[in-house]
Amino acid sequence: MRHLFLLLLLLPVTACNYNPLPLLQNQGPADVRDLDADESPPLLDGGQFQGTLEGSDIGSGNYSGATFTFTGTGDRVCLIIDPQTVWRDDLQLGPDGDIDNPWMENYPHDDGDLDLLAGLASYYTGTPGVELGDFFGSFPDSNGVDRAVDLNLCLMEDYHGNASGTAGRATPEWCSFETELDVTYMGVLRVFSVPVDDDELLYQLDVRTGECPEINECTLRGDTDAVPAEVALPDGFTSVENMYCDGYETP
Repeated sequence: MRHLFLLLLLLPVTACNYNPLPLLQNQGPADVRDLDADESPPLLDGGQFQGTLEGSDIGSGNYSGATFTFTGTGDRVCLIIDPQTVWRDDLQLGPDGDIDNPWMENYPHDDGDLDLLAGLASYYTGTPGVELGDFFGSFPDSNGVDRAVDLNLCLMEDYHGNASGTAGRATPEWCSFETELDVTYMGVLRVFSVPVDDDELLYQLDVRTGECPEINECTLRGDTDAVPAEVALPDGFTSVENMYCDGYETP
């Protein structure tokens, strides 16, 4: 009976034609970008910013990513990132030429994954455009022993309501925190995985004043590659993301 149970566990793996090895990403060298040097950098209340990043060498701890700065207003700010979803547009045409349901064919493990950090620029441990860092520091306690402290202000709740959660592949991350007037803050995007079809992660970023709204996959659109030329989407849609967000249903 035990052998039968083990066989049943292996059946979904052996029946799947996807190779999981490319998902264990260790790429290099790290792609670290200073978005403030971009011709059109992300700005507070400046609308959506679209960027791309290459993969991280996670095994060595050399993460790819990007940084940007903004000046505090004395009020709350909201930071939102949405990493790329690979919608598998090439699978949308069924064998009879009909369009299949666009979100049922998605393979979730080849999507992009970005982690979002933010804090006072003076506490940032990295070098923009050179090496990605974080907001970890230390201080001596009353006994002279160094104590670690995480000064990251961008805290997202997990499923249990605890701070410092992360969203995972193809899922937006966001946070909101109070800022000090005329103080410089640093935002950090850290790459955990990139789509395996082209080893490039497309993402959308928005920095706005106030509390964050209710956020989902459709809050920031445009984090998908262009539809392949051989795929004709119905009803004039130009992306499967828009089909999903606009509630398209297969006739």
